[in-house]
Parts: sequence; structure tokens; C-alpha cells
Amino acid sequence: MNPTLKRFLEIIKALWSRVRLILKRSWRVITTNRLSATGFVMIVIFILISILYSTFGNIIVPYNPLKIDLADVNARPSIAHLFGTDQLGRDIFSRIIAAIPVDIGLAIFIVVISALVGLFLGTLAGYFRGIVEEVIMRLTDLFFAFPPLIMSMAIAATLGPSLVNAAFSIIFVWWPPYVRLVRGSTLQVSTSDFITMSKVLNTRFSKILFKGILPNIMTTLLVYATMDIGTAMLTLSTLGFLNIGIPVYQPELGIMSSILTSNLYTHPLEGLIPALFLFVIVMGFSLMGEGLAEIIDPNIRSHLFSRRRRLEELKKVRENENKMPN
Repeated sequence: MNPTLKRFLEIIKALWSRVRLILKRSWRVITTNRLSATGFVMIVIFILISILYSTFGNIIVPYNPLKIDLADVNARPSIAHLFGTDQLGRDIFSRIIAAIPVDIGLAIFIVVISALVGLFLGTLAGYFRGIVEEVIMRLTDLFFAFPPLIMSMAIAATLGPSLVNAAFSIIFVWWPPYVRLVRGSTLQVSTSDFITMSKVLNTRFSKILFKGILPNIMTTLLVYATMDIGTAMLTLSTLGFLNIGIPVYQPELGIMSSILTSNLYTHPLEGLIPALFLFVIVMGFSLMGEGLAEIIDPNIRSHLFSRRRRLEELKKVRENENKMPN
């Protein structure tokens, strides 16, 4: 065998062994908390659905989510239409499958962009202090003075119906909490001895940032961002529910749930089923964020393992008591 190829295969094998070990340890931590494990499983399923629909489109759904069939409106759930049809005869199941990648994708996009903006401004404010911190934090406080949802509604209504406009209207008000979070973490890390010594040795800011600050604040940021995806998704769906910013024909869980305002007593399932899916996805992200905190934080992880050992010992004691003769 070619020595270069052999070396490459050895590297791949070593990396795979490392990845397997990390996944195995992570799964052990996740399974210590059934709620966190449930959240991970739910989100993995919905992300797989999103990837499949984004890749294959309408091939994986029984009907075209946008096709109107006035001859089959408000149909009840059946074999032909698993969740029934809406007031325009569109298949609800197909529209939900098409809406999942839209809601999850836009929510993740909103959180990622907001986190990057917060990371940039927060590290500048926490590291340089002085006038830089004052300007950034006063600007952040200015945005905190306005209710995020109200401002998002105003911006989305001004820009017009579009998924991009709806996402931008939420990003515009979504970054301030990340600035405060990152600034606080940066202030804490900046007082560490290794950062102080780096400043004394005139180390470049970029090196201090990427090797000293970011590795110590990314854990908190990642956990918060994961939990925040569900909140961003709820805000996006609220815009859809109010028919602001999102095109009315677009398969989106908030728009689909808005039918409850007119059909709650006549055909409640048309709006309750999309609302249920929205609830499950948001809950999944919240539980996954808690599980991620358990995986990353060594203090929580050690507590979980000790709790697991106590439960196993208690189970053995009960089994021995049951085996003892009366």
C-alpha cells in the first residue's frame, strides 16, 4: 500500500476513534436526563425532515403544499389526507413538512447572526472598556428600551412580506442580549492571570481573542444560543400568526396556526395541529439546550454521573430487598 495513503487512513481511523469516544461520552451524559435525551431526539428528527425536504422538495410529500383544491376544502383527517385539508383544499400534512425547514432554518439564521454581532460587540466592550464599552453598552440599552416584538412587527410591516425581511426585522432587535452576555463573560475572563500576563507581554489582541477569550466564553454563548432558537422561532411564528412580514401563501407554522382566529369552533384541527408541531419543536430546542449545558459544563456533568450512580445503587438495594424471603 502507498505509504501516504496508509498514513491518511491511519489519521482517519484515529479521528473516527476520537469522535466515537466523544459521542459515546456525550450520549452517556444525555441519557442521564430523559427530558434532555427526548429534546435531542426530537430536534434530530425535525432537522432530518428539514434536510430531506430541502434536498428532495415536494417528492417526499404526498401533495404540493401550495396547490389549491377548492373541491376538497376543510376535509377531515383520513388516509388520503393525514391531517386533513385547510380552507383552500391544501394538504395540511404536506404544508407542515414544508414549513418545518422554513421555521427552523430562519430561527437558526436569526440566532447565528445575532450571536455573531453580539460576540463582536461584546468582546470589544469587555476587553477594551472605556469609551468603547460606554458607546456599545449605551447603544445596547437603547435597543432594550423598545419591546422586541413590537419593533419587529413595525420593521416587518414597513419592509413588506418576505422571509428575508421577516428574518431581518427580528435580527435587528435580537442581538442586544448577546452583547450583554458576551461582555459579562469577557470581563470575567479578562481578569484571569493568563490574560493579564498576555497584556504585559504585548501579545496581539487577535491572539488573545482567539486563544484566550473565545475558548472560555463560547460554552455559555453556545448553550444560550441553542435555547434561544426556540424563542426566535416563536417570534417568527408570531409575525406569521399576525400576517406581518411573511407571505400568506408561504407554508409556515405561525401562518397555518392563524386559521384558529376564524375556524376555531368549526375546524379546530386545521390550526391546532401546526400549533402542536410548533410547541414540540420549541420545547425540543429548550430541552436540547439544557442537555448541551450538561455535556459541556464539567460541574454539572460530575453531578449527573454521581446522581446516576446513586440511582443504580438504590435500584440494586431494592432488588436485593425483593429477593429476600418474607
